[in-house]
Amino acid sequence: VGPSGARALAALHRAPGLTALTLDLWNNALGDVGAEALAALKEAPALRTLVIDLRSNDVGNAGAQALALLKDGPALRSLTLDLGWNVVGAEGARALATLKESASLRRLSLNLYGNA
Repeated sequence: VGPSGARALAALHRAPGLTALTLDLWNNALGDVGAEALAALKEAPALRTLVIDLRSNDVGNAGAQALALLKDGPALRSLTLDLGWNVVGAEGARALATLKESASLRRLSLNLYGNA
């Protein structure tokens, strides 16, 4: 899939009636660029449930910081973000901790197993 595929998938944020989305992108060489592209899903107006599996994608601090912006999703109530086996460090973890500041988020599942 790579970063260009992630950019294409991020265009799903334009689907006005999309309320739930699961993306299983394990081991697809997305890197920070792909993670940054997927952060555009925060703009989906009706998206309430989002599950993104990004295990083993070489996502680092920049990608984690971008994904933390999912907290700004206007309708997002449930977020599952699997970043296991990437290269997220303390800086990225601090950014992801800001997900708690979301006004709409009610359920959060975050996996950072096997990171830097």
